[in-house]
Amino acid sequence: MDLLRQQLRHYNPAFTDAELHEGLQRFEQHHAEAGAMLSDRKQPERRLFYLESSVCRCTYPDKEGTEQTLWMKPAQTFLADYKGFVEGGKTPFSLQAYEAGVVHSIHRDAFHDLCRAHTNWALFGLHMTEALHVGLIDVFTNLLSNDATDNYRYIEFAFPEFLRVAPLKHIASMLQVSSVTLSRIRSGKQRKP
Repeated sequence: MDLLRQQLRHYNPAFTDAELHEGLQRFEQHHAEAGAMLSDRKQPERRLFYLESSVCRCTYPDKEGTEQTLWMKPAQTFLADYKGFVEGGKTPFSLQAYEAGVVHSIHRDAFHDLCRAHTNWALFGLHMTEALHVGLIDVFTNLLSNDATDNYRYIEFAFPEFLRVAPLKHIASMLQVSSVTLSRIRSGKQRKP
């Protein structure tokens, strides 16, 4: 719980010890095996997750039914199937942890109860959402304005843990290139247009 507590305070240093304690009591903690599905598109999931030590990916099926990687998040990050978290019901997305480790989660209803009871929990939610949006803008700006080689180099620099734990086909899928193209980029044989 120490890592989770630190991350909560990172987003909102104004938390009192009592507010944090009350909120942490609402989080469930379990151990996930490597490759575990945190949420599955076949099962509605309205939980916010915090993985202590594993990279996580969000997947979806493309038009042919092939599993694609939409995004990856590093360890010690809050994440959710955001569509399911907000809207409820089935979504096209699933979340998968790459490595075994401790997972904390809180149901949307419990989180909303905390937000109604404590301004600091509502501010945490606001700050977390703001950080998520800024992060998404940064990632999508990079992905859309750069070529595949630059995007791979960005991942190499900013998220080396992705390359350590994720199969290359997942990285290729996230970059929207073929595994062959990604292999060429990695070997330095891919030419820029």
